[in-house]
Amino acid sequence: MPINQERVRKLMEHGLTEYQARVYLTLLDLGAATATQISPLSKVPRTRIYATMQQLHQKGLVQILPETPLRYEPVSFDAYLRALGDDLRSRAKQIDTGLDVLAREFAVNAQREPESHGRFEAIYGRKNVRERLLRMYAIASREVIGIGTTRSPGRILGAFRPSLVEKATQGVRLKYAFRFTPENRDDVRMLLKHAEVRHIDFLMPVYMHNVDGKEFLMSHPIPDDDSPYRGDDIAIWTNDPAIADAMSEMSERIWEMGKPAADVLEEPRPAKRVALTRP
Repeated sequence: MPINQERVRKLMEHGLTEYQARVYLTLLDLGAATATQISPLSKVPRTRIYATMQQLHQKGLVQILPETPLRYEPVSFDAYLRALGDDLRSRAKQIDTGLDVLAREFAVNAQREPESHGRFEAIYGRKNVRERLLRMYAIASREVIGIGTTRSPGRILGAFRPSLVEKATQGVRLKYAFRFTPENRDDVRMLLKHAEVRHIDFLMPVYMHNVDGKEFLMSHPIPDDDSPYRGDDIAIWTNDPAIADAMSEMSERIWEMGKPAADVLEEPRPAKRVALTRP
C-alpha cells in the first residue's frame, strides 16, 4: 500500500514519529531491506535512517537481520499493539495501586504564598517628589522615618506640616535624623513639636523617607535649599516589600545612632571671647 498522510497519521497516533511511520510503512511493502534501499522510498534522509531503524527495533516493530550489509525486517503491527496494550494495562495497574499514597504525597496544601515584588519609579522635579511624599504620608499608619540633609528640616516643615500634625494626632511615630547646624536649629525646634528628631554627625547628600516599611523614597535635592516646591530633584521610589523593609531597617539604625535633639540643642555654646582693653 502507498505511503500516504492518513496511514502515517494513524501510526503516529500509536506512538510513532513521522520518520518512524514512513520507514515502517516502507518495510511493510518491501518485507526486508537494507537501510540504503529504505531511505529513498521512505523519504527519510540517509543521515537519519540508521537512528530511525534503531528506534523501531527498540519499539519491537523491526528485527535486525545479522547480514552484511544489515537488513531490517518488519514485525507485524498487531504484535506491537498487543505489547503496547499490555504495557499500558500494567502502568494503569501500578497507578491504581499507588493512587492513595501518591494522592496524599502530592495533595494541594496551599500553605505558601508566592513571593511578591513591587514597582519602581524614577521621579523628576521637586514638585513631583513632594506629591509622591504626600501620598506616602497619607498611608502611614505606624511610623515615618526620614533621614535628610541639613536643609531637610525646613523643607519638611514647608511641604508637610499639615500632614505632620495629622499623623502625630493619629499616633503615627514621626522619626527624623539630620545633622544640626546653626542655620537649621530653629526648624529642628519647630519639628520637635510633632516628631522625634535626632542629630547625626555626618552629612547626608540625599534624603530618604520610609513609611511603615512598605514604601521607600530616596531623593537627591537639586539644589539643596529651603524651597519645598522648586528644584530639579531626582528620586527613586519603590513599594517592593524586600527593599522597602531593608531600607526601613537601615534608616532605623541611622536614626538610633543619632543623639536626641534635646540633648544637642541644650549643649552650652562656647562663650564669646571678650577683648580686654588696657585702661
